[in-house]
Amino acid sequence: MEQKYYLICETCGKTVDSLNQNNECDKCVTRIEAYEEKQDRKLERYQELASKNKEESQTAYERSNSAVAGIPMGQPILVGHHSERSHRAALKRCHSAMDKSIELNNKAEHYEDKANGIINNNAISSDDPRATIKLKEKLKKLEEQRVKIKEFNKKERKEGRSSADAYILSNLGQNIRSVKERIKHLEKLSKIEDKEEEINGIKLKINKDDNRVQLFFPGKPNEEIRTKLKQNGFHWSPYNGCWQAFLKQRNIENAREIVKGVLK
Repeated sequence: MEQKYYLICETCGKTVDSLNQNNECDKCVTRIEAYEEKQDRKLERYQELASKNKEESQTAYERSNSAVAGIPMGQPILVGHHSERSHRAALKRCHSAMDKSIELNNKAEHYEDKANGIINNNAISSDDPRATIKLKEKLKKLEEQRVKIKEFNKKERKEGRSSADAYILSNLGQNIRSVKERIKHLEKLSKIEDKEEEINGIKLKINKDDNRVQLFFPGKPNEEIRTKLKQNGFHWSPYNGCWQAFLKQRNIENAREIVKGVLK
C-alpha cells in the first residue's frame, strides 16, 4: 500500500497537496501577493497625500506671511486710525492661514508616519496572511526579553544592586497579553470562511483578504440604516463601494441584524 504524506501550510495551517519553498499553499501565496499589492497601493497613496498636504501647508504658510507683508514688524494696531480695520483684517487672515498651515503639516506628518510604517514593516496588520506567524515570532521575542530581565533582576538583587524598574516588566507583561489576545482573535478568524449571501436584496460579503465584513446596498441606504451602520462600526468605503467593518464575529452578526430590518 502506497504511503500518503500530508503537507501542512505554515500560513493557514491546512492540509494541502503541494507547498512552495516557504511551505505555503497556492491559496495563501495568492493572498500574500494580493496583500503586498494592496500595501504597495497604500504606500503610494500615503506618500501622495503626505506630499500634497506638505505642499498645501507651505502655500498656506506663505499666504500667512504675505497677509502681513505690508505691516512693519511689531507695528501695534493704531486704534481709531484709518488703518485699524485693515490691520485687524490682515492679522485675521495671517492667523487663519497659519492655523491651516499647521493643520496641513500635521496631516502630512500623519501620512508620512503611515508610509514609514509600511516601509519599515513595524506594524503587524490583521490583513496580512502571515499576521499570526509574525505575532508568534513577536511573542517569542517578548517572552525571551522578559526572562532576561527577570534573570538580570535576580542577579542584581543577589549582589545588592538596583534591579530594573518595575514598570518595565509591567509594560512588557501588558504587551505579551496584548499579542496573545491578537493571536487568539486571528486564530478564531481563520476558522471563518469567505462567504457571500443576499438578505433583502443586500449583499453581505465576508472578505478575509481585506479583513472586512462588507455590505453592498443596491442604492443609498436611508438615514436610519446609515446611523445603525455607523453605530455598529461600519464605514462607507468609496474605494470598495460598500459599507464595511473589521472582520469580527460580532460585526457579521450585527450586519445580518441590520439588513434583516431593511424592508424590500
